[in-house]
Amino acid sequence: MAGEADASAEVRAAFGRFDTDDDWLLDMHEFGRALARLTGRDRSAQEVERLFRVTDVDGDGLVSLPEFEECVRHGPAAPDGDPHGPA
Repeated sequence: MAGEADASAEVRAAFGRFDTDDDWLLDMHEFGRALARLTGRDRSAQEVERLFRVTDVDGDGLVSLPEFEECVRHGPAAPDGDPHGPA
């Protein structure tokens, strides 16, 4: 259980670093930077947008901490159940 709490604290800390305007929400630009930092590679604007849309589960145009945590733990939730989206 302590490992899970440590992982959650790490995810929250990472989210806070990527949230450059300190509103505890990631816009698409912040999300793209987070992806690049977390994965170690740049992604195309289309790929960032696709991943952003499937991570933004409530569709409000922003990624909240719970949405980000879910994405980090399990990958973005694609509508068809495939975390990688359509082929």
